[in-house]
Amino acid sequence: MAESQVPYPYLPAQVDAIRASLSEPRFGAYLSKGGNDTGYALALYLYNARLAKAFLYPLHVVEVTLRNAIDGLLVSRYGQTWPHEAALRDGLLTDAGRATLDKAIGRAGAGASRGQIVAELTFDFWSHLLRPEYHALWRTALNIVFPHARPPVGRHEVQGLARSINRFRNRVAHHEPILDQNVGDLQAKIVELIALRCPETAAWTRHHTTIGQVLRTRPRNGRGHGELLSSKLAPEFVPATLASSLEDVMRALDRGRPVAICLDDDGRPVAAFSALDITRYILADADRNAGLFAPAERTVADMLAGIDAPARTAVMQEDEPLALAVDTLRRPRVDILVGVGAGDGRPTGTIMRAHRRY
Repeated sequence: MAESQVPYPYLPAQVDAIRASLSEPRFGAYLSKGGNDTGYALALYLYNARLAKAFLYPLHVVEVTLRNAIDGLLVSRYGQTWPHEAALRDGLLTDAGRATLDKAIGRAGAGASRGQIVAELTFDFWSHLLRPEYHALWRTALNIVFPHARPPVGRHEVQGLARSINRFRNRVAHHEPILDQNVGDLQAKIVELIALRCPETAAWTRHHTTIGQVLRTRPRNGRGHGELLSSKLAPEFVPATLASSLEDVMRALDRGRPVAICLDDDGRPVAAFSALDITRYILADADRNAGLFAPAERTVADMLAGIDAPARTAVMQEDEPLALAVDTLRRPRVDILVGVGAGDGRPTGTIMRAHRRY
């Protein structure tokens, strides 16, 4: 699904026709999320469709990988004709598992090969085989099917991954909204499950996924779908280096410039920090030195070694969508976002978590 570079007109008659085709209950979910803004709701619908499309590739890889891995185990235990073997059908499968297998055999048709039957089995079947009822199957086979699983990862953890992925896959398959799902976590779970079987395939999947690109296009409101990070950056900040004294930085910080950015030799940001970060460092350093602290004798490098400011700094190009910046600032550990020029990577402004106004 390519994104058109030509704006769609959305005349009233066209909007009414689209809503009728989608159905009011389905479109109503997006209209509710869009605050009854029809244009925004349509933008969310398109975004949801693009996000679902982006997930088709990693979902395809994880399903085929899991299917082939478990099929190989069943062949080794029950032979090439395992779908028809009584030892598996009556000795291993639950009633639900046997019913699912029989449906796949029926869809494959009379005389179908094992491969044809396997192709008809859903992700739900393979996820089902990881349930506690099949603990005996996995007692000695987990490290064979998932050779890269290491303690504490066991059958329970693998089943948890497969269950979450299967539920999400079903939402995608049934064209349900996924835009409010924790898609970053789900993408990570997909890659993790693949990696338990084959790290190379996991790396290949991660490299070629387009989920990140789609996430950056999420519309945020009806009026500012294309708003950029640069529109909200506070351009004034205190530049510093690792060698700068804390006393000099403290004197430069004020209400107009509440953030300092430590720059490397090329002028690119190493970390951003505020007066609160300096205060935290002063208190910790004074505790270690019997209450004594000399700011003129401490450098920015000293402070960064003593607090977690780099981990609480996010860096993003100023021409990225504002929506991505908002999502970044929602991360638990991010306090300051630094916008940088797309060409030279040098800072052009900052946004502090406490100062978000969108």
